[in-house]
Amino acid sequence: MAPPKTHPDSRSVADVVPTDAYAPHDRVWVYRDGQWRAGIVYEASSHAATVICRSPTARGTEVEIRTARYVARRDLIDLSIDALSYV
Repeated sequence: MAPPKTHPDSRSVADVVPTDAYAPHDRVWVYRDGQWRAGIVYEASSHAATVICRSPTARGTEVEIRTARYVARRDLIDLSIDALSYV
């Protein structure tokens, strides 16, 4: 599945998966700084998901906390983030 083409605030409620439906290690798209980026779920609750994603401006990764509207399921494998051994 390609990243969503819409801004998170424009997503249909039917397209938004509740964050507690995600489990650690799930592949997701994370919306940050105006773009959808590949990420991995670290932890999730009914309120938000903690995700790890590759930083676009620096070496390494970033940890983000996002509500359901800013996270979407990802089927595509992205070796830059999916190959991390500590996830």
